[in-house]
Amino acid sequence: MAFTSTFAQHSIADLSWMTGSWTGQMGPNTIEEIWTTPSSNSLQASVRILAGGAVAVHEFIVITQEEDGLVLFLQQWSPRYEPLGPATKMTLAAMTENSVTFDAEESAAIKRLTYRRKDEQTFEIAVTSQNAPEFVIVLTASD
Repeated sequence: MAFTSTFAQHSIADLSWMTGSWTGQMGPNTIEEIWTTPSSNSLQASVRILAGGAVAVHEFIVITQEEDGLVLFLQQWSPRYEPLGPATKMTLAAMTENSVTFDAEESAAIKRLTYRRKDEQTFEIAVTSQNAPEFVIVLTASD
């Protein structure tokens, strides 16, 4: 008998609510995220974190549809495009109509990411890291 994950039933198309351009504050820094439309079993985001009017971090996020469910890959780079550590792989932990949560392996700096679409104008990211409690970044539509 083959084991099938309960998350395998979820499709990348279920994340179409993430699509759009979003901007907000992360402490004193500005964060900009652009999420593509789901296509070809993937969804991706380009992220810029600005500090003092200059780029502090570039980030690229890809969510793919794999046989046993959705997987998120995240990589951050310096302004000179040097990796700021290894890429992080996260697996689907929970999903509702307008939210999705991914968990990383124990050694990853970011332990958990939850994305939520509160309404047409509001997109939230709850971040839990190894060394700090959860914090929430509130973004608004910037289209």
